Order: sequence, then C-alpha cells, then structure tokens
Amino acid sequence: MRGEDVIAIRRDPSTRRLHFLKSEAKSRANLAAPVITEARAALDKDNGLPSAHALSFISARLMEAGNNALADAIDDAQLKDGIAARNVTHLLFTFSGNDPTRLLQSSLQNYQGAIVQSTVGVCVTPHVKFVRTVYEKVIVNGDHG
Repeated sequence: MRGEDVIAIRRDPSTRRLHFLKSEAKSRANLAAPVITEARAALDKDNGLPSAHALSFISARLMEAGNNALADAIDDAQLKDGIAARNVTHLLFTFSGNDPTRLLQSSLQNYQGAIVQSTVGVCVTPHVKFVRTVYEKVIVNGDHG
C-alpha cells in the first residue's frame, strides 16, 4: 500500500477532536533538492490531509486490536466531522549522509499552505555503512530470535 510514511493521531482532551501528524521520510546518502520536492509533493497530496485510504487502514487495524473508540473517532473525523487543515501538522523527516539544514529550511520558507510544518534532519556521515550495518544486525537478530 502506498501512502503516508507515518500518521500519528492525538485526541484533544478538551474538544475530543482528533489532530493528525502526516509525515514523509526520506533517506539518501546524498540528500538533494529533488528528494525534498518529492517529499513535499507527498505531504501536499490530498490537500495536505491524511489520505482516506490510510485512515481507513488504520481504523481497521485499530478495530482488530480492540481499540474501537479510536477507530470510531477516525471514522467520524472522515465521514461526519471532516478533517480541517488546522488539525493537521506535516513532518518532513530526512536521514542522510550530508547536512540537510539548508534544504529543509528552504522547504519551510517556500511552503505556501495553511498546515503547520515541521522538519527533522538526521545526518550520519557514513550513511551507507550505517544503513548496511543496521540491516545486517536486523537479519542476524531475526535469524536468532
């Protein structure tokens, strides 16, 4: 299934309305502007709101897990209440071998929409080696565990 990389949901204790974090994550040894443009396009999809298919998927998994209250709240947000841009935050997360600061700042400065924006950039200079080591460790742990 294609869609948002991460969707986080928080219920406001006073209004009981749901607030959504829609996140796009990108990992590159050498992060460049086209990757940020691609991530921005993904965040802006569906008018910047979480996609209906992703929310339906989450709702179904919550029902399977017995969290009917949150599943129903998600369904209500989609079908009854609607999801307003003021109840959504975007997060652009990058993991790269080069410093993403300039690219992320540019993305924030050029954003013209109404949705609150956040960015996180993690830089690990031996990016390829780090990723390879993590995958190898996951495979070893999976084989032994």
